[in-house]
Amino acid sequence: AARREQNQSSSSATHQAQSVTTTLLRTKEMMQQELERVSTLNTTINDDGALLHDAKEEHVGMGGTMKGAQGAMSKLGRQDIRDAIILRCALVFYWIVVVFVLWTRIKIPFLP
Repeated sequence: AARREQNQSSSSATHQAQSVTTTLLRTKEMMQQELERVSTLNTTINDDGALLHDAKEEHVGMGGTMKGAQGAMSKLGRQDIRDAIILRCALVFYWIVVVFVLWTRIKIPFLP
C-alpha cells in the first residue's frame, strides 16, 4: 500500500511537472510573439520618426523660401508704386511740354 501511494505520488508529481513544463513552454511562446510584436512596433516607430524628421527639415527649408518670396513680393510692390509715380510725372511733363510748344509756336490767345 505504501508503494502504491508512492507510485501515485510519483505519478502525480510527474503529471504536475509536465503541466508546469507545458505552461512554461506556452509562456515562452507568448513572450517570443510579444517580443516580435514589440520589435516590429519599434521599427515602425523609428521609421515614422525618420519620416517626421525629414518632413520637419523640408518645412524649415520651405519657411526660408517663403520668407524670401515674401521679401521679393514686397520689393516688387514698392517698385510698382515707384513706376506708377514716374509714369504720372512723365505724363504731367509731357502735357507741360505740349502746352509750352503750343504757346510758343501757335500763340494760343487764351494763354498769357
